[in-house]
Amino acid sequence: MRATLGFWLLLIFMSSCEPEEALYPPPAKLEGVQTKMLEMGEDRDRDVFVHLGSNTDVQTTGSLWDLGFACANARWEIILNNGNDAWVYQGDTGAIPQNPSVPLEGWRYDHPSGNPDETGIGKWSPDGVKSYGYWYILDRGMNQPVAERYVKFKVEGSENGSFMLLYAGLKDSNFQKAKIPRQQGKNYAYFSFAKKDTLQAEPLNQDAWDLVFRKYKTSIIETGTGKPFDYVAVGCLLNPWQTSCAEVLNNVPFEKVDRTLALSLNFRNNLDAIGYDWKLFDRLSGKYTVSYNRVFVIRTSGNALFKLRFTDYYNDLGQRGYPKFEFEQL
Repeated sequence: MRATLGFWLLLIFMSSCEPEEALYPPPAKLEGVQTKMLEMGEDRDRDVFVHLGSNTDVQTTGSLWDLGFACANARWEIILNNGNDAWVYQGDTGAIPQNPSVPLEGWRYDHPSGNPDETGIGKWSPDGVKSYGYWYILDRGMNQPVAERYVKFKVEGSENGSFMLLYAGLKDSNFQKAKIPRQQGKNYAYFSFAKKDTLQAEPLNQDAWDLVFRKYKTSIIETGTGKPFDYVAVGCLLNPWQTSCAEVLNNVPFEKVDRTLALSLNFRNNLDAIGYDWKLFDRLSGKYTVSYNRVFVIRTSGNALFKLRFTDYYNDLGQRGYPKFEFEQL
């Protein structure tokens, strides 16, 4: 009996001496104003994905993909690579023509807001599964080889977690099929007609980045004439996954923007809420100037708030395509 009692007393003593398990530390918050310069390159041919919370970025070659297919089960939209100056023409329902001509009008592109109802391809399905049966012609962009510039295709449907695509060259009768699976954790699955395969054009999961700097198409007002025209701009777009942005008005300085002010702003989830016009082209100098006093507040998918302003568009060698900005978590 005495030995048994001693055993339990020893066990209790040893248990009380074991160190407590350390609590998992909360994610670190960036303290103070952070600065960053991105390397899009003089040709602005790199897409740069930015995660503000860790002050990191990842680059991809932005011109390699042609179509992006929404990955979420409830989404059905298909987007164009407007950075390539791509356009799409919607034909009739039924069989894809064997030898169609390049249409002179009726071309469309995706609205930069990211609204799924304003894509160039439009609503190809009544329910995101069955296809209306429209055929399309894609102009992949002027920089593509002449023989590969135009592609005719049809979205045959979306079943079992994948989009089904039928396509061929404009004058080609040898149709091919492609299966584009929805990728878990991504916004879009990207397909290249040149590679005849999907690409990892979105290098990070949707909750691991906030902003992307890339080429995209928008309508701008021509200086002098006041007329709108379609233009491939270089700018900053939001992550479509639960990310929003507000611009601080009334010339409030960057230093004065705090969390209380930020929470009073009107946030928008338009992808081009920041856009391209934080920089302006000076025709006299032939260079871009940055709107230093414009301040944006970004609300991330993790519900963090960051204030941000741009400070330059050139690197130390005077080369354009190197956006610089400073930001701070609120």
